[in-house]
Amino acid sequence: MLTTWLEQFKQNSQISLLDLHLAQFLVNKIDSENEITAKRFAFLILSLSMEVRAGHVCLDITRLEQQNIEPQIWLELHSPAINDWVNVLNIAANKQVVSYGDQLAPLMFIENKLYFQRMWLDERFVAQYFNQSQLDVTSDSNLKPILDQLFTDQSETIDWQKIAVAIALTRKVAIISGGPGTGKTTTVAKILAGLELNSPSIRIVAAAPTGKAASRLTESLSRAIEQLSFESLNIKTEAVTLHRLLGAKIDNRSFSYNKHNQLHIDVLVVDEASMVDLNMMARILEALPASARLILLGDKDQLSSVEAGAVFGDLCHFISNGYSQSRAEELSRLTGYRIPIADQPATTITDSICLLKKSYRFNESSGIGLLANAVKEGQYLNVKKLIVDDSLQDVNYYELSSNQTYQAVLNDCVEHYKDYLNAIKHHQNNDIATILTKFAECRLLCAVREGKFGVEGLNKQIEQLLAKHNLIKLNQRDQWYVGRPIMILRNSTSLGLYNGDIGITLTAEHDSSKLRVYFPFSDGTIKGFSPYRLPEHETAYAMTIHKSQGSEFDHVNIILPTEFSPLLNRSLLYTAITRAKKTVSIYTNEKILERVVKSQIHRESGLVDQLKKLGKIEI
Repeated sequence: MLTTWLEQFKQNSQISLLDLHLAQFLVNKIDSENEITAKRFAFLILSLSMEVRAGHVCLDITRLEQQNIEPQIWLELHSPAINDWVNVLNIAANKQVVSYGDQLAPLMFIENKLYFQRMWLDERFVAQYFNQSQLDVTSDSNLKPILDQLFTDQSETIDWQKIAVAIALTRKVAIISGGPGTGKTTTVAKILAGLELNSPSIRIVAAAPTGKAASRLTESLSRAIEQLSFESLNIKTEAVTLHRLLGAKIDNRSFSYNKHNQLHIDVLVVDEASMVDLNMMARILEALPASARLILLGDKDQLSSVEAGAVFGDLCHFISNGYSQSRAEELSRLTGYRIPIADQPATTITDSICLLKKSYRFNESSGIGLLANAVKEGQYLNVKKLIVDDSLQDVNYYELSSNQTYQAVLNDCVEHYKDYLNAIKHHQNNDIATILTKFAECRLLCAVREGKFGVEGLNKQIEQLLAKHNLIKLNQRDQWYVGRPIMILRNSTSLGLYNGDIGITLTAEHDSSKLRVYFPFSDGTIKGFSPYRLPEHETAYAMTIHKSQGSEFDHVNIILPTEFSPLLNRSLLYTAITRAKKTVSIYTNEKILERVVKSQIHRESGLVDQLKKLGKIEI
């Protein structure tokens, strides 16, 4: 009976065959003769699997209510209350299939949250690391002169970049969040300069989740350090991907550097930290020596990682709490500012966090900046006013109510992509750097992958339109052609190509009869590869908003589907808008836009609760 019910459940739910076998295996372990108990336990396991696949770390059983479960399944489970779920888990605990944290078991049940063992271990380890890694590591006696060298402005208005640098120079962990243009890279450059001035032989490594983000970090960090007026600095600015940093093996599931073989570094800077999932964060922390400093950079309002967990967002949960009294006094001594003291019980992690508040890219009249803030705050009425404000030259809105508007976004993409395609035609020697730069000026961002409004459909439409305008030549027998942009979808450590890397197909530099796909690398070099050697990839005129994280474009077109999906939320739209440096155009309809702005993603985890419990300190 249970097997039949599980098969029926699979047909009506997004569960895999692996989920099904796992549920059957664990149900057999509890050896219950009660059919309702077996069904309820199987339902919990399958629900947990679906939650993890959706990005949650655990399943909160208090959310398993009638309105959230299909009516037929609810009836077959005999309308369980929370006590019924707890009773089922108690039965499983008696068979060592579930544990309450005192020992390990396949499933862990802690404070109404159900975890797979691996996720619980990772979350507990991450919580303990950030709680135990807050001890002062540097005397402040010689830091004030260094801070005054780095920040010469004597204004009484708090410069939060200076606060962030002071935090990083006095703690093993610094968590720095800021929106677009708030100077995160400049801040890190000054942190690294301060560390080097204090300890000249320090070993520093910068990393980011994707190849594109690493390349951008290398470029921006190098530029920021050059602008500092210190001749004796010797800071390595080449950033690497996290997979390369940890020495990802061919299976991409294990790393050369781990708790048994730790990294030989003193400082690790991780940019775009909001993209780092729980498992990757745990692996990074395991590979760090106990003495190493960690600096996390990101935007707490951006999309969380594709995989389970929202570690950076959870850490930044405490960002508005204020500092403990001793910490506020220390930062005041170092910076000369009057730092406010927390008006509520603080946690140790609070004293290592800083929010950069001033945008240097967008001024008070910037449409992109105003729109991003309104979306971030969920203020739909403000968003509505901004998108129809003709005085804002950098924001465009198009009501997606007809095929004519759909065609307009395609035409706009063709207009922007003409530049890089003409650069290919007019440069006999393939000035590859110029071509790559021109392609990076514009991008069409989508919320979904499939359908008319998804990456796959839009890439085909744009491709056909470019061919119609004689800008590219399609080959019916082969997908490859000069000018084809592609995005890597799977890491290849042997080639040095990683998920998210973007390259352009051109004729080979020394043999025009062959094609090569050229990619920019974080060290400034450009390398070409045979199309047939590349790992999994796709055409990249349009890309998902998730894939765009870590990138910036002069012009961004955003298209949203005409049917609402749980994938749509304000973090997604905020991330898309903040990819734009000069102009952003949004193609959607008012009904969808309103639902998106009013929808916020929630990632279930216990990290915030663990940090509160572990790190309580007096104000």
